[in-house]
Amino acid sequence: MKENKILKNSLRKLVNRFGREDFVSAILKNSPKETIQNISMNDIVDNHYLKKAKLDENKIKTTEGQLENNVYLDPIILRSYKDKYEVVVGRIKFYAAKHLKKEKINSVVLSLSDEESLLLMLKEMTDRKAMNMYELALICSHLKTDFKYKNKELSDFLNQSPSQISNLLQILNLPESVLVDISMNKLSYGHAKAISRLDKEDVLNLVSKIYESSLSVRETEELVRNLKGVEVNHRQHKNDLATSDIETKEEIKKEIVDESPLRIDNLSLTLRFKDEKALNEGLKRINKLIKKKKIVLK
Repeated sequence: MKENKILKNSLRKLVNRFGREDFVSAILKNSPKETIQNISMNDIVDNHYLKKAKLDENKIKTTEGQLENNVYLDPIILRSYKDKYEVVVGRIKFYAAKHLKKEKINSVVLSLSDEESLLLMLKEMTDRKAMNMYELALICSHLKTDFKYKNKELSDFLNQSPSQISNLLQILNLPESVLVDISMNKLSYGHAKAISRLDKEDVLNLVSKIYESSLSVRETEELVRNLKGVEVNHRQHKNDLATSDIETKEEIKKEIVDESPLRIDNLSLTLRFKDEKALNEGLKRINKLIKKKKIVLK
């Protein structure tokens, strides 16, 4: 377990240390000009905490245009990592320079621990007008897992409620393809939050519907509520069947064949189905018997 060096200080001191309104500007303002270096692109690697989070191609292209037209951009912020430099702030500029096959890039190198690096990325990200929510979730997850931060501490740092932090972390359970869409700004965080507690198959089906029908967040939330309602009813129906008093056992044997093993002991009936499709078909047939009052549920 890694030691929490920074957390030994009070959270108030931590926020005061890293809580400037514009972190990058403050860093550069307090850095002597000679600390800005032209560092070879070959010596720089992407941030190992965030490399799974793809970047918005439109933002990269915009930055490429700025670099080609010699528009002034803040230097990227790096730290030493293994035998290279790792990007702490400025991933978009780094990838834009890489696409343009630039040999060097203006950089400021800071001495940062893993925990400090994560906290500074967190602060810089909250300064942006448009955050990459997948990046934000990854950072919070690493602070919790590697440095034992609590949701309450993260919520104080980010000016959000602990439940908002829980919702943010929940999106990490989504399929990788969906996380890529969130990271590249194709799927909004509101949509992602709405579907984050569904199973994988439902998530993928619902994402397709969101794109095909341009569903709003509210419409997506309504579909999710409907899906959850079906799941609850399905579970309740199975529980009812498990405790049912079956009056015509021979009728059941006739109706449910489907190669499904069936065992009846006293008033207990057990059905085994080979797959979900067979289960659903079996439930339909049982429903028909219930409607004909050949099965009575008490």
